[in-house]
Amino acid sequence: MGARIAFHQMSNVQLQTYIRRLAQDSSRVFFLDHAILRMRERGVNDMAVFMCLREGLIQRPARTDKKTGELRARMEHFGSARNLSVVVALDEQDPDLLVVTVITRMR
Repeated sequence: MGARIAFHQMSNVQLQTYIRRLAQDSSRVFFLDHAILRMRERGVNDMAVFMCLREGLIQRPARTDKKTGELRARMEHFGSARNLSVVVALDEQDPDLLVVTVITRMR
């Protein structure tokens, strides 16, 4: 096997591909309490989050969280009624996806 590229060195397209592939297995996706709270407040269910992670786009550069050192990427999925953004944390030491927050915008 070849060496894996570090998350911080990946392009948006590479991160998007990685997140989409990992999100195919829901047991690899975990939700922070903050994300669950935001989902409830905004009327977003877990299936919508998974759809965003599996089909969404990364259009903004990922950023490193200064406190944790994790890379945070924002997947966006555009629907007819609302746009959904899901921010996930990626950590080199933990290959799973951690949903940090969920953002909606009505159209």
